[in-house]
Amino acid sequence: MKNKVGNPARGTDFFKREREVEKIVQRLADGNNLQIAAPRRVGKTSILWYLLDNRISGYTYVYVDTEAIDDSQEFFKKLLKAILASNEINQSTKLKELFTKGIKAFSKIKSIKILGNGFDVSENKEEHNYYEDLTNLLSAIELDNSQKLVLLIDEFPQTIQNIVEKANGNEANAKKFLQLNRDLRLNPEINERVNFIYTGSIGLNHTVASINSTAFVNDLSSIEIDALSKEDAETLLLDLLLEKNITIEDNAKELLLQKLEWLIPFHIQLAVQELTSLVYNEKHIEPKHINLVFDEMIEARNNNHFEHYSSRLKSQFKSEAFNYADELLQKLAHEGMLTKTQMFDLSAKFNQENNYRQILEILVYDGYIHNTGDVNTYRFNSPIVRMWWQKFICK
Repeated sequence: MKNKVGNPARGTDFFKREREVEKIVQRLADGNNLQIAAPRRVGKTSILWYLLDNRISGYTYVYVDTEAIDDSQEFFKKLLKAILASNEINQSTKLKELFTKGIKAFSKIKSIKILGNGFDVSENKEEHNYYEDLTNLLSAIELDNSQKLVLLIDEFPQTIQNIVEKANGNEANAKKFLQLNRDLRLNPEINERVNFIYTGSIGLNHTVASINSTAFVNDLSSIEIDALSKEDAETLLLDLLLEKNITIEDNAKELLLQKLEWLIPFHIQLAVQELTSLVYNEKHIEPKHINLVFDEMIEARNNNHFEHYSSRLKSQFKSEAFNYADELLQKLAHEGMLTKTQMFDLSAKFNQENNYRQILEILVYDGYIHNTGDVNTYRFNSPIVRMWWQKFICK
């Protein structure tokens, strides 16, 4: 297992999340469309790629990253192109036969042509309605061996946010976009052939709630992806070290996992990367190396791994809401813990008394903070992120 820090893991580099994968498969088998909820860096995209690469439960999966899209037409065109570019679909003799004969809904599709051994999608947005063409394709799609299609749509909440921002805050286009997606999912001819899985590094529920559109996603079944269990974290750690021929003492292993606290794959990978450099000659990790490695993890050379925590605040919150979230996190970094009462009192400084609960929920979902066991007390999710915040963000 190679240590690819910060990138989605694929193939033999993916640490199989058996419980999460099983949840997804069971929900799909029951006919559900899903949203996968988890903070950034927890491993959502790696799970999607695992489904795609291994064709779990015999489904045909198509992965689409829509993070850069800010237009409804462009979104549906990208789905069309991704579906028709899939090897399984591109090589489907049954699908080509349906197009050739022009039967069912395929005779209505204007933007798709058979080109050589595959398909082509017209780039002219003015001439085509990609949503209608996608609807007609999905409502009549037949794959070899009657396989069901599962669309893996990554960074969907960001797309919604992009559409709102493109319209200078006008929410009408985003609401229409959400309604069109819901219509696709609830179309009786489509939902017997196709399932949808949405995910993203910002929360879908909070994104749609911010534009009063929760009704457009209430048909989705939610699956939360948590940090690794201690047992799984230990297995991942040892697998990564084994690839580097590095051994670790049991008490050093326990100390590392204890200090990491929030056991997400990314933080374990980053720790292994720095430990590998630290014990390059010895190839053996002792407790004395663990404290040293935490300072190395938050050095400036690793800023690219943490900067998104800061930059996302600016895109997620505006004006006084941002100022409140910014000062709140700085106080948490300095003091370690804050109570709800302290957080509410701070919100008054920025006139956010009516919004502070929602702001806290977003910070929890996005992986910044969590309850400590006491529902009235919060702290940083990760000691590493807190240390980085103290060094690079706190004034």
